[in-house]
Amino acid sequence: MAGVLWLVFLSVVLPISRADDRPNFVFLVADDVGIGDIGCFGNDTIRTPNIDRIAANGAKLTQHLAAAAVCTPSRSAFLTGRLPVRFGMAGTDQPLAYVFLAAPSGLPRSEVTFPQMAKDHGYQTALIGKWHLGLNCKWVGDHCHHPNKFGFDYFYGIPGSNAPECDPDSVTAGATGKYAADRTYTRFRVWEVAVSVFLGLLALKYFQYIQWKTVIVLSVIGWSAVISNYAFWANGTQFNCVMMRDDDVIEQPYDVSTLTPRMTLEAVKFLEERKAKKEQFLLEVSYWNAHTALLPYKEFRGKSRHGLYGDTMEEMDWSIGVVMATLERLGLTNNTFVYFTSDNGAHMEIGDAGGSNGIYKGSKGQGGSEGGIRMPTVVQWPRKIKPGTIVTEATSQMDIFPTVADILKAPLPQDRVMDGRNILPLLGGAKQPSPHDFLFHYCGNILHAVRYRPRKGKVTWKAQFATYPWLPGTTHCSVDQLACFCGTQWGVTFNDPPLLYDITNDPTEDRPISADSNPKYQEVLNVITKAVKEHKQSLTKVDNQFTMPRFFPRPWLQPCCNFPYCNCREGVDLSPLKITVK
Repeated sequence: MAGVLWLVFLSVVLPISRADDRPNFVFLVADDVGIGDIGCFGNDTIRTPNIDRIAANGAKLTQHLAAAAVCTPSRSAFLTGRLPVRFGMAGTDQPLAYVFLAAPSGLPRSEVTFPQMAKDHGYQTALIGKWHLGLNCKWVGDHCHHPNKFGFDYFYGIPGSNAPECDPDSVTAGATGKYAADRTYTRFRVWEVAVSVFLGLLALKYFQYIQWKTVIVLSVIGWSAVISNYAFWANGTQFNCVMMRDDDVIEQPYDVSTLTPRMTLEAVKFLEERKAKKEQFLLEVSYWNAHTALLPYKEFRGKSRHGLYGDTMEEMDWSIGVVMATLERLGLTNNTFVYFTSDNGAHMEIGDAGGSNGIYKGSKGQGGSEGGIRMPTVVQWPRKIKPGTIVTEATSQMDIFPTVADILKAPLPQDRVMDGRNILPLLGGAKQPSPHDFLFHYCGNILHAVRYRPRKGKVTWKAQFATYPWLPGTTHCSVDQLACFCGTQWGVTFNDPPLLYDITNDPTEDRPISADSNPKYQEVLNVITKAVKEHKQSLTKVDNQFTMPRFFPRPWLQPCCNFPYCNCREGVDLSPLKITVK
């Protein structure tokens, strides 16, 4: 009898003990922040003491890579541990990897996310901030792509993205005002074309070349295009700039300048509630900072040395400091896994409104360039990660899924290819190579570069298939183009054979090697060529979420509060934050 009671005791106590050993998780994700914008990665003019403190108390990852150089594909890969090209979220060779709130494109429901895995293991989960992975499929309330459908118990934030049209003055903050002028010009040009087409159709009807039914159908199509253009460019503030709490639209258009303080307040409340209820949690705070429009809260304006961009960065660092201080106040620091990163590199084509990618070439949108995909990343978990740890091996944001799975002792999905790898040993200080033999760097659905880490030696190689049409003397493209896009029609050229770099000793990619300069040249190229062939064989045909039919907005999918005005305000008292900035 005593033996039975002992077994019962162990069956109850051991699972509780294991649960207590599991950490909480806090993920802090910036938007368009380059590796050159953060103090611990070399910036000495923008103040980021709270991010720097995470690095000092934990690990700094110097070769941590996004799976894409634009936000929607990158964020989808981060959550799923898989390359976006595997599930239709990579985009195309054209700049269509952007999700409108009234379009049916979004993260496919067949994908599994690490927040869902944590939820299945008893965690309370929340996303506060930017989502931008879709919203509706067939009607405005189905929320088929909503964060609640992918493992987040609670959502407070913006289902789309902060963008230039979210500036109430319709000007890209910190830049030249060019975008507002372009939208006005485009609006009137489209009206002129639509009216001309309509009058032409009437003329054709008058001369009996077409029937009234044809006139009506073509006119509806034409005027729908005009209305969509007007709504999403000329009046995008009203339709794209939406804030939600779970399923409800609570502010439209939202006030960009109060987003970060409100998000911070929500994060504090979530942490306090979890502590009070003794619940384990996974929290993602997904910042809009520093994506244009740049409109930081009033207390932060004019306080940095880098105009509105620096103000916006320092506002985000302040928010991170509040979150970290809350963890400390609640006694949660020692057993909380904290991870900070950015979704893609700084956007260099927007001038003073963009940040810095440090020594690395390239910019947002360039899927194979270091500046577009090498992210400022720091991780803290005092129970497992020694202060001052530096990880120089190549790692990926896709590694977070299997790393969380390993921490939770949860099995990985067996019905799909997982591209991420467990990096917990590296974070713990293990002296070993990257868990990735190869990392494949896509721009849209086109392979632009490949990393190769042999199991022996210390060198990581990079084959660069794409060369970008940079402006002379820079590593960014024309401001008229907004970014270097992916295909040849955008000026990209492809190298055959690819340019080959020793990315360990030449991280700025200034010295491509050749057969004459390095005896390993052909051997390395042969290995990479074989790996690319095998990788492409692992890809299956999937629906592209960014084809024009999915990309085009539909009025019946448009979220709207206070219909038909689509206008509402959330009243929030920010005084508990006691915001003071020196």
